[in-house]
Amino acid sequence: MFPLFLVVILCVVGHCTASERYFNALHFGTSNSDYVSFNPDMSAFQESLSVCAWIKRIYGSSYPTVLNYYPGSSSYLEILITANGYYTRVIGDSGLDNYRSRFTTPTGRWFHLCMTWAKSTTTSKLYLDGVLVGTDTTSSRSLYTGGQLWLGRTSSSYSSSSNFVFGGEVFNLNMFSEVLSDTEIKKAAQEGLCSRRLQDLESRVLKWEYILSQSKSGSVRETDTGCEKTVEVNRNLTSLLNETTVKLGDTEKELEIVSEALNDTEHTLNSTLKELAGTQVKLGTTEETLNSTLEELAGTQAKLGTTEETLNSTLKELKREIAQHNGTAEELETCSDKLFDTRSKLSAARKFENISRWDVLYTEPYYNRVFTDDLYNQLTTSWTMLRKLVGVNITDGVVSHFQKYHVESMCDVLGELSTGWEMLRQFVGVGMTDGLVDHFIEAHDGSECENNTES
Repeated sequence: MFPLFLVVILCVVGHCTASERYFNALHFGTSNSDYVSFNPDMSAFQESLSVCAWIKRIYGSSYPTVLNYYPGSSSYLEILITANGYYTRVIGDSGLDNYRSRFTTPTGRWFHLCMTWAKSTTTSKLYLDGVLVGTDTTSSRSLYTGGQLWLGRTSSSYSSSSNFVFGGEVFNLNMFSEVLSDTEIKKAAQEGLCSRRLQDLESRVLKWEYILSQSKSGSVRETDTGCEKTVEVNRNLTSLLNETTVKLGDTEKELEIVSEALNDTEHTLNSTLKELAGTQVKLGTTEETLNSTLEELAGTQAKLGTTEETLNSTLKELKREIAQHNGTAEELETCSDKLFDTRSKLSAARKFENISRWDVLYTEPYYNRVFTDDLYNQLTTSWTMLRKLVGVNITDGVVSHFQKYHVESMCDVLGELSTGWEMLRQFVGVGMTDGLVDHFIEAHDGSECENNTES
């Protein structure tokens, strides 16, 4: 608070610069002596003008006069602006007075007011807080010049009544030598008390900072609006905004690059997704083929199992047959050996001119075996059938017949050739050896057969 108070004190004693004083408002009391009056050059406003200001009513009066331009007795009210709309005038025309009902801003609150006029269109307009509230048609004459400008009351030449005392505050009152557009006025109002939108216009001829420099009467004083800080903050914000805008521009460029990269990535991703979809389709087909193959494999495995069982069974059967074959082969080999041995013995026996009946004892059933009653009976009881062949020529065919169908052993062949076998009963229980057989062959060579035959 101290620096701000110091600025106010310095401004009161006349040591403020124009830029520093620009942010101050003028406070007017309730006395006729509270005013600011000076004689500006009004020639710039003869053909057109705009007057804009921020106004705040504090004390009530019938016609609280903010500004009165008095060029002389020819027009006491050449320009008149009040805080409640009464007696609003431009080049003496009272038409805008009809819109005083639109002044509804409560006491103690700032509102924005603009009034415009152009000789070429003979039209005046009234704006409240940026909104056009009234339009009027004026005379076609030019604005009178050479007059005196009053703030806070009307000209003393017109009236000294307290009904025209302002009793409030005014800020940033400027006069322009052109008709401001609706847009300019609207934006200035919307931006608020501290807006500097209209300050740089070349048409701003009568400037607020100039008005603040004029002599003040009565209790009129300058007050701080706080706009200096606001403007500084806005200036900083503007600078920050500019920097941010630059950064935003750089960021936008980076975003464009990232966006392009993202688009490329998205394109690649879409391509990859398509490939993935194709791969999934192929995978599905492969899976179906695999499942089919697995089913076929399962069937093949089942068949292999059956085949294996069949093979095992066949193998067992084959092994059994091989075993049987091996047994049969062994038996055949044994029989073959026996047959070969018998043939060898018979071949050897045939070398003899006459075969002894005792040669049968060299055969397998008797030789090197104990002679038994059964063996003896084989030699003596199986040959009665030969009696039927008496008178028959004994040929190979007859012999082969007996060998195939009637011979049990070689002893049967020779056993019935003679009836001289009785002596063999004596040898039952004796093993047939070479010595014993040779004895029978040498000692009993067949004479017994002859003797028996004769008998």
